[in-house]
Amino acid sequence: MPASTSTTLSSQRGDWRRRARAARAGAEPAAATTPAAALAAADVAPTVPACAASPLCVHERGPSREWWGDDRSLEARLPQLLKEGRAEVARTLLLSKAEPAHGVTLFYLGVCAGILEGEAAAVDPYEASIAAMPGLGIAYGNLVRAYLARQRTGDLERALVLAKTLASSQPEAAEPQYVVGVVLMQLRRFSDAAGAYEATLRLDAAHHGAHVNGVHCLQQLPPDDEVARRRLEAVARGGVAAGLWANWMQRPPHLVKRLTSRPWWDKGEFAWCALLEEQYPQIRDEVLRLRRKPASFTPPSLGFALGEWREYPLFGNGQKYAENCARCPVTAGTMERVSAAIGLAMAGGGETLFSTLRPGTHLRPHCGSTNTRLTAHLGIVIPPGCSIRAGNEWREWREGEVLVFDDSWEHEVRHRGGEDRVVLLINFWHPELAEHERRIELDTWGYQPI
Repeated sequence: MPASTSTTLSSQRGDWRRRARAARAGAEPAAATTPAAALAAADVAPTVPACAASPLCVHERGPSREWWGDDRSLEARLPQLLKEGRAEVARTLLLSKAEPAHGVTLFYLGVCAGILEGEAAAVDPYEASIAAMPGLGIAYGNLVRAYLARQRTGDLERALVLAKTLASSQPEAAEPQYVVGVVLMQLRRFSDAAGAYEATLRLDAAHHGAHVNGVHCLQQLPPDDEVARRRLEAVARGGVAAGLWANWMQRPPHLVKRLTSRPWWDKGEFAWCALLEEQYPQIRDEVLRLRRKPASFTPPSLGFALGEWREYPLFGNGQKYAENCARCPVTAGTMERVSAAIGLAMAGGGETLFSTLRPGTHLRPHCGSTNTRLTAHLGIVIPPGCSIRAGNEWREWREGEVLVFDDSWEHEVRHRGGEDRVVLLINFWHPELAEHERRIELDTWGYQPI
């Protein structure tokens, strides 16, 4: 970048920040300063290319001059440069030729910052953009995205104000309602987020993201909340009606419809289950030795447990946990012979681990992320009173025996026993997936496990 351009950019950033601070210091834009008609005409698609294509979706000319200054060719050149991925060239032109204080110029500088430096870097120019031109609705959607990417203290609250402003100005548009739900979910206001997703579905019954995130949020509410359960079922059945899922109790974010689907599978279909059962005495001995140092078992990241759930990973997240495997060589060596499990773990789509549950723990009803994998449990330490449901059927583990189920179906676990329950948990590829299909390219439509 030429020195003169660099100096201009540094000065411009200082101006963006001053404008942004002024914008954030104010209250939510009132109707008088954010024309509903103008916002209603704005495209709020959050993807950068769409936003970059036509920012002037409002009938508002801003300051005394058009944003392109003396070079009207910028009106066509800027969107084209951004579509071609030439954001640095676009930014240089903006800084050297466009009207620096115009809302559209500032909007385009936000788009460039997002492309070149990451969405979080676009906060200040987008804030300055809507301060200069409150009716530039497209900037609101992009600014929400930028705040979600940055997430400093107060960013989510500011994003919620912006998202609600946009949604209230476009009451017939589904996407702004969905964005409100996304922000509320990040704030862990799950019931409110579910309400925003339900509002989205009233406007667009086939909105995949609203179905997926809606049921996810409702699953976070207390399992004895009957109203939440009815809401969840209604959203899930709506997803079936829209063709997203085949059964309301199987509602993963990613679904390959051609795969055979049932909650429970016969372990006899997988020869390696017999191998695990043969090795059970040695595997049990290794686990008992490990449990003399309980600190080696750590809580999982998912938030579905009411009680205490701990894990000891062997394979997953694209890696072999070498130290852990060295402490239980029989288990690790046996699992390395199960290509469907090791392949999935190395692809980042599943895990092989020891799982312990303390007495009184309840893993509330939830669905896994995809039906392209199945799950096996080898019962290791199973006290009386432990049970698992997949679909509508409850089963109990037995020590030394394998259970196989599809965790993309709704499942839950209840531990009413008096001592810890321990199983070896194995995720593995669905048997109908060919080798060349065994990769993780899952479009989960905005689903974000908590």
